[in-house]
Amino acid sequence: MALLKIAVASQVPRDADAIRQLLTPWDITFTGLDDADIVISYGEKPSETKKTLVIPSDFPQFVNWTKEAKLKISRKNEERILSVAYEQTVLTFTPRTQHYYEMPRGSTAEDSTSTEIMLDERQAILTFDVIVAYNRVLDETLNARESRTYRLLTGLPIPYSLAPPQLRDFLMSGDAKSDDLTFSDKLPLDALRLIIVNAIEKLSNRKVSKKRWSGKRFACLLTHDVETKKGLQSAKRLKKLEEKYAIPSAWYVPSEHYKLDHGILEDLANYGEIGAHDTKHDGKLIRLPEQEMVKRLKTAKQALEKLTSCSVRGFRAPLLQHNYVISRALNQAGYEYDTSIPTWEPKHPYTMKSHGIGTVFPFSINSAFEIPVTLPQDHQMIHSMHMNPRQTLEIWSRLIEEIKTMGGLCLLLVHPDYELADVKNQRTYEELLNSIANSDASVTLPGNLKSGVPNRSFPQNELITSQKHG
Repeated sequence: MALLKIAVASQVPRDADAIRQLLTPWDITFTGLDDADIVISYGEKPSETKKTLVIPSDFPQFVNWTKEAKLKISRKNEERILSVAYEQTVLTFTPRTQHYYEMPRGSTAEDSTSTEIMLDERQAILTFDVIVAYNRVLDETLNARESRTYRLLTGLPIPYSLAPPQLRDFLMSGDAKSDDLTFSDKLPLDALRLIIVNAIEKLSNRKVSKKRWSGKRFACLLTHDVETKKGLQSAKRLKKLEEKYAIPSAWYVPSEHYKLDHGILEDLANYGEIGAHDTKHDGKLIRLPEQEMVKRLKTAKQALEKLTSCSVRGFRAPLLQHNYVISRALNQAGYEYDTSIPTWEPKHPYTMKSHGIGTVFPFSINSAFEIPVTLPQDHQMIHSMHMNPRQTLEIWSRLIEEIKTMGGLCLLLVHPDYELADVKNQRTYEELLNSIANSDASVTLPGNLKSGVPNRSFPQNELITSQKHG
């Protein structure tokens, strides 16, 4: 069956981008209005000749159309949770404002009081502004307020890492329990995706398939942040274990934080990938003016490329720092992807509360391809939630199954500096590797992912593995 053709009608390019971003995990074709099977209309008068999914808004064109259609709308600000199912995983989203529609007498359209859409043969109208909701999630994540603790520790003239480990563990200790670790209430962006797709399927009477990851239903990436010289030494042992299970891995290394061993870095780049982890692991990147940030990011990239003779395409910020300015700076510094934004963490160090972007799929910000850290990192599991490595593995396995049902991306972050990678826990780590190797996932490197993400600045970009300079 031919792919469903979707046209997006919106006067604002940023809004049209948001719609395409939300639909990127699905196997559809974006096309012009004349060729479309379905039109998605936002801030425009809906098409009179095409089946149209209408997203409500405050744009005059939408308001005037509702009057022409004699469609009465009432708005309510209420905590009404919308639920949408991804097979066994039920995702939830709570709009700040919902629309309730009342059709003229004699209409055969479904009333919207109990569903997410009002539907007739030619049009489906959502009950809330998906674009406002999408931008709100991004802004709350990328404009998050800095915690006083983060400001204090990273504002000192000495590295925050010199603070006693017991103090740092105390500060990072959270209230989340293992029962909290389900994605049902932690993926607002993916809930928005499903609400739109379900409406498209009802309107078109066609099932929309998910894109595949190199022929597989879901993907798995194994990544490491190497914070210390001791961690770099441990990385050699982990790399051998991973090669035993034929699992490639990505290693994010600070360029100036400790003395780097050229030989170890070359070994890690072989059947793997080296990415930048800033110049120093001091948590200060997020506070720099943009041009100083660009300079620092370029310095880290160039230093690692000189050491490894490989192209460094990816970046991960220490302490998973992220905001709009960093995403712009990364693009200016020549990075092709970033993997610094968590899907969800129980206690992120920057905010000192639960925090994340709420999706298990890559997306684009400011022309930067973002690959979220979709599973809570080992440090969060062990130091914030007080789990041992065995319990961490059990929770990860459960979350991986949830991501598998959604056809998403499992990105694991394991520090060679911490407990899970310790020699005494090698058996547990090998169990993790064995489960990945036998998971029927597309096991690859971040630099091998194809974005499939619409981009305002240039067409879809393709990321490839690190290559030796010619």
